[in-house]
Amino acid sequence: MSEDNENVELKEERESFVPKTAKKEKKEKTAEEHFRNGMLALVGIIIALATLQLYFSVSEIISTWFEYQYRPIFRSLYYLFVVLAGIFVLNKFFLKKEKK
Repeated sequence: MSEDNENVELKEERESFVPKTAKKEKKEKTAEEHFRNGMLALVGIIIALATLQLYFSVSEIISTWFEYQYRPIFRSLYYLFVVLAGIFVLNKFFLKKEKK
């Protein structure tokens, strides 16, 4: 009886110290997932192009609406806004901290 208890205790100790090396199984992507990823990439490219066009259009609007001596002030405020918005987007969506 005592040998059985010792065997059970040794078995429990071995199981508790076994390193976890199980690999996650990779699922093959379906056609629907490929389609979604492709559409996401396409929409992302369209949004990036529209953002560039908007960026240059606002610069031209500043040139049209404001006198030449005030243009550098408004352009610098606009560029500052663009930089702050870019930092916000990077921080919010790409530099997320993992929650424990």
